Amino acid sequence: MRNSTKFISLIIINCLIVFISRGQQEYQFANTVNNPYLLNPAAGGMTDVMQFEASTRMQWIGYEGGPKTVLISGNSQIGIKRNGGNALSEFNVKNEKLFKNPEITTAKRKHIVGGKIWNDAIGPFSKTSIQASYAYHLPLTKKLNFGVGIGLGYSNFRINDSKVILNQANDNTYDQFQGNTATQNLGDAQAGLVIYGQKLFFGISGTQVLNNKVELNQILTTNNFNRHFFMITKYKIETTSDIAIEPSVVIKMTEKSPVSIDLGTRLFYKNSSWFGVQFRTTNSLIFQLGTNLVKNLYVSYAFEQSVGKIRTAGSSTHEIQLGYYLGKNRNVDKELKEKSKTSEKL
Repeated sequence: MRNSTKFISLIIINCLIVFISRGQQEYQFANTVNNPYLLNPAAGGMTDVMQFEASTRMQWIGYEGGPKTVLISGNSQIGIKRNGGNALSEFNVKNEKLFKNPEITTAKRKHIVGGKIWNDAIGPFSKTSIQASYAYHLPLTKKLNFGVGIGLGYSNFRINDSKVILNQANDNTYDQFQGNTATQNLGDAQAGLVIYGQKLFFGISGTQVLNNKVELNQILTTNNFNRHFFMITKYKIETTSDIAIEPSVVIKMTEKSPVSIDLGTRLFYKNSSWFGVQFRTTNSLIFQLGTNLVKNLYVSYAFEQSVGKIRTAGSSTHEIQLGYYLGKNRNVDKELKEKSKTSEKL
């Protein structure tokens, strides 16, 4: 029985090693250029409104066990008493149906807090994580801000036995292994820096910074949750009062994996709707479409098509982001009092 259990343990560990050591371990989103905070804890709070977002990515549609990611995030500036004033501004007070994106603000110091919770799964392997972040931004010039940020969190990595198919049902040896071992809890960290303005964004970040080792069933493997490094840069070019073009580059680097580069361009209409095309050097073509909606909501959809040798297995990848901007509430009573005082003076 012990030899059988050890044999099954080694099989599962070896499968895990293949999963861990080959390919990118962290989630990836085609819509990252729309919200860099997904990969960089320093990239929140660039506007004077709160931002909340729910994202889902489904790869290899039609294939059992394809990668699936669900992520919920939020970030906001916070006020510091000695600085005075409110960190947030009013946003879309007229409740316009097709409102403009919130403006990037610079030339001031900012304290930003945020958080993310996500689940990333492929086949029987899944990782659920929760993370809180803090960032500090300060002005470089009147038109550029610099910021640094750190994220600290907790993850649970596990094997989902409901997705493991046994040749023999009710295998007591496997049940013993699964009941005792197939999970790992670990703390982790992210870090990043940004330089940004109204038109420019540049950010560098690292995830899985602690480089934790993989350990299941008290078996310490030689594999790690490898560090990932990301660089995002984009620049918005206004061609007319209604049309703007934003080229972007996203670089992803991971140990034991080839460098992946996303080269893309987004076309904006009235700074409220956008269409984008990206090419990923790992042989993927991505189309993105997004728009702002009523009540401060926005939605973005991306379709990714593999164009390389694995185009059959990698086809039909869909991604959806649904977000919400929240600004400071209007103080109607204060406005009425100020108008009343003004009227009395007149």
